[in-house]
Amino acid sequence: MFKTLRFVGLLAISAVVVAEPDQSAQQAMATGIEQFQQGDYPAARQQFEAARELGHDSSALTYNLAVTYYKTGDYPAAEALFLQLLQGPNQALAHYNLGLVALADGRTAEAEGWFQESARQEAPETIRELAQRQLAKLAEDAPSDSSSMKSIAQGYLATGLGYDSNVAGVPDDSPSDRGSFFAELVAAGTLSQPVSEHWRVVWDGVIYGQDYTRGRADDTSVVQARAAGVRRFDQWELGLRAGASRAWLGNDELETRVGLSLFGRSGVCPLSDWLSGCSCSVSADQVNGGPDYAAYDGQWYQFEVRAEQNVDWLLVEAFYRWQRNHRKDFQQDEFFASVSPVHHELGVEAIYPVGPALSVGAEVAVRHSRYEDPHQWLEQGTLATQRRRDVRREFGLMAEYAISRQWLVRNQWLFRDQNSRIDRYDYRRHTYTVSLEGVF
Repeated sequence: MFKTLRFVGLLAISAVVVAEPDQSAQQAMATGIEQFQQGDYPAARQQFEAARELGHDSSALTYNLAVTYYKTGDYPAAEALFLQLLQGPNQALAHYNLGLVALADGRTAEAEGWFQESARQEAPETIRELAQRQLAKLAEDAPSDSSSMKSIAQGYLATGLGYDSNVAGVPDDSPSDRGSFFAELVAAGTLSQPVSEHWRVVWDGVIYGQDYTRGRADDTSVVQARAAGVRRFDQWELGLRAGASRAWLGNDELETRVGLSLFGRSGVCPLSDWLSGCSCSVSADQVNGGPDYAAYDGQWYQFEVRAEQNVDWLLVEAFYRWQRNHRKDFQQDEFFASVSPVHHELGVEAIYPVGPALSVGAEVAVRHSRYEDPHQWLEQGTLATQRRRDVRREFGLMAEYAISRQWLVRNQWLFRDQNSRIDRYDYRRHTYTVSLEGVF
């Protein structure tokens, strides 16, 4: 699903030839632009350097060469070029990029200073907005330098109205073929407390409720509390989180979870230096179903990896998620249904800022599920047996408008289409939500 806060990374202006010193220089510049757009930054760097040696000199070349230095990890060279542009017309952009270079090089305090410069009132509104987001992210991540040994608290509140064309009920159940309007509320809070120069403890909690107009049977409520210890290692943050949650369906207790999660995140990815951020996590939960949902007793495991890249103003994030359930399963007389699937899911999300206050986005995902044991049921007096396998396709669109620095209005449409080897589990589902969301 789309996230509430997004932070846009390094900016580069489009390279254009403003002088014609030499045809070979122009060719090198054009080749560098093409390779830059393809993401081949080392090759683009060589072409831009060649264009410069052949006499090409423009602010566009300087910016794009600085970006290729950044992308290839040559932070001193990138910083030197951006410093050359501080006196030009793109001063605010240079300040912002200098902040990102310092942040990637592990100089958090210096990066904060550059972002503050680019967030000044006289800076262009778009650059100012991006710098303010980076400053907010630095505050959220609680930098580990000794001057910032203070607690940081943050809250999130969202309330929305929407329509669900196919109310889902319990997970892995047959579709209901019933539509309903609904109202939902989310309240969350986080407290980050540094305990040393490199360690901090983070507590967070969530309360969620969704009420349908067609009665209480499918209403959902969730309460969750977690605590984590987080350690910073240069560009990486590693943490171990423990948590517990309880969910209700209608008036009945659905399940209680207790689990652990090991996670890591970084702005510099070890396998691909052209990525602007990545994260991974491994989680395991013990699940106890409610009195009427004993089939959900068992264990739940998940591995997830995410990577993001900024293409000019566009933020693209891709993820892979693996889940395995080992549950008690449901059996009654001749009927047996497995609730122990293995899921493999791939997805891509993209967000583009149309203006200072308006952003639009899209997401696409596909999930393959294979259930542990064959289902069994009577069909016209004959015992039928079939292992359940599902393929679920998902597509979503989003638009959000920032009312202020704290509040935004979000419109989101989500479509899911599931095709199962067992016909009763086929379904299509449209969900549309309008919500008011705030961070404080």
